[in-house]
Amino acid sequence: MYRRGAAKKDSKPVKKDVSDSDKYADLLVFGYACKLFRDDERALYHDHGKHLIPWMGDKSIMIDRYDGRGHLHDLSEYDSGSWNTSYQLSEEEARIEALCDEERYLHSGRIRASDRIE
Repeated sequence: MYRRGAAKKDSKPVKKDVSDSDKYADLLVFGYACKLFRDDERALYHDHGKHLIPWMGDKSIMIDRYDGRGHLHDLSEYDSGSWNTSYQLSEEEARIEALCDEERYLHSGRIRASDRIE
């Protein structure tokens, strides 16, 4: 195939030396300047977890004050008893779920060749 305006060349294409700037022409990296201050007391404060607060008053579960779990006040909606346990999968849903399980566990060796769905 010929390019417009270019003659056909029979020789092998010559490798062009690619400079580092050409290699990474599409890569954009930027950052912001910042100052670091060494504060050993503050570092120990964080290392010992003194910045953490108890979640829902439970001292065994300590979270950062910016942790998203702090907004979960009522977990009863997610308890196992609150879900519809009598729901039955349709034949199509069961078939799709079986195919997903096969693909999910295929490489773990849990599904034998005789158990595969076809």
